[in-house]
Amino acid sequence: MRRRRTRPYIAAREPGADHDVLASAMIAWRGPVEALLTLSLRGLARRCPAAFARLGDHQASTYLLAPADMPIAFTLAPHPQHGAIRVVRRGAAGVHIARVSAPLVDLLALFDGSLDADAAFFCRSIHVEGDVGAVMALHNALESADLRLVDLLPLPAGHDAANAILAHLMRAARRRPASGWV
Repeated sequence: MRRRRTRPYIAAREPGADHDVLASAMIAWRGPVEALLTLSLRGLARRCPAAFARLGDHQASTYLLAPADMPIAFTLAPHPQHGAIRVVRRGAAGVHIARVSAPLVDLLALFDGSLDADAAFFCRSIHVEGDVGAVMALHNALESADLRLVDLLPLPAGHDAANAILAHLMRAARRRPASGWV
């Protein structure tokens, strides 16, 4: 009888071990990311005060933006003067009015308007939990701001070349099949 060849034994890893390592690394570097994103948010508030006014009472709310393909999430507090974006672990408890979950490229596409929010919601490529009215206020504010991807970065105005590169990268990333952390 011929003996079958088998694969060498590989110890099974506990599910999520790689996710925990990556999440820890991202949390360790959150300071500079939070500073840049908060700076960008506050700059946007100065350039587009009408967009923030469209939030109404939800200016003081906190939203949780949870990329489905990352082990971290972002809290967004869109207050015009004191707004902030924080990086948190994906499953961390916290107080937020609504949670929006989608692949990171889809979340970014929602911000710059290249992804139709209504179609994405009804096709279930984004998931919303919590106060849908607050999410609609955020959606309307983003829509009125007419953002480009480069507007999400704390760069001086007039970076059309940077925006073209970012838009090209986003289109390429959206064509890639998604792999989630869920």
